Amino acid sequence: MPADEPGEEFGLAEGFSADLDAKPADERVYRVALQLYEPAGVSTIAERASCAPDTARRHLKRLADIGVVERVSESPLTFARNESYFEWRLRNRLEALPRDELHERLAELTERESAFRERFDAESPTDVDAFDHAEYDDVETVWLALSEWHTVRERIDRLEAVRRDRGSDSFREENAA
Repeated sequence: MPADEPGEEFGLAEGFSADLDAKPADERVYRVALQLYEPAGVSTIAERASCAPDTARRHLKRLADIGVVERVSESPLTFARNESYFEWRLRNRLEALPRDELHERLAELTERESAFRERFDAESPTDVDAFDHAEYDDVETVWLALSEWHTVRERIDRLEAVRRDRGSDSFREENAA
């Protein structure tokens, strides 16, 4: 690994690894499972969580039962994080926000999106060709900005959905009385 890569330069993995090793096995397996964006086998997960494969298998089955991970294949037994579970958790946290904070976040994100639209003269990040907006050596900066715009758009969509649901819930409550 080249010295200029962030993991090497800042020792980011070392801190995570030391912190993880101090936790009980179920917590270690859970934390590793949170990072399973690609399917991984039980032995790989056990190695990352510093536990025996049987221990990892037991905890992974429990995590699959509650929806945190999904079984991807049986032979070999592989798991990946269940994105819909994490989307559900995020949505629940957003629903718990006070109305004022929800509107404040929406206003801030809408302002940021407006700045992106103006900067790139486009309605969405998918409408932008990064090479049209940067010199060759600066194209990565444009890609990062487009990625951020995409994330801002996703957050706006989530917050708008929560706002709409709240509106319909309060409407239902008023009409039920």
